[in-house]
Amino acid sequence: MAQRFPVLARGSGRWIGTYTHLDPTGGLVDEHEVETDSEFPADGAADFRLRIHNRWRDGRESQIEPLADYRNDRLEWRERLVGWMNELDEQTVYLNFTYASDPSLRVCEMIQVSPDGMSRARTWHWFRDDRLFKVTLAREKRADA
Repeated sequence: MAQRFPVLARGSGRWIGTYTHLDPTGGLVDEHEVETDSEFPADGAADFRLRIHNRWRDGRESQIEPLADYRNDRLEWRERLVGWMNELDEQTVYLNFTYASDPSLRVCEMIQVSPDGMSRARTWHWFRDDRLFKVTLAREKRADA
């Protein structure tokens, strides 16, 4: 899998950063810290795995573990997410998905991984019933270097 997805392979590992959620006019909706581990697991559980741990200043936390499998020449999410991800060029991964629990909610995400694999930037466009309601900006740096 790592050979088929070199940008994701370069971006595998542990990342720390900040998610800033904005409304369509640029107003702050939310901001929190995030720790993400991404990998092509050797245990056969999936072809790609994310472990995401969100932490807010007020003490709230959430953890999710989305899994994806290689199908149709791309990685397709299973269970919690419905959709896919694929590489567009030497630095860009694009994701398009809905939530299994709420198909009216769609996310289009772009991930830019630096050539040295030490930093990445992510943008999410959130749509409800095909109308933009939120944008997320993620600034991350490698934590396992």
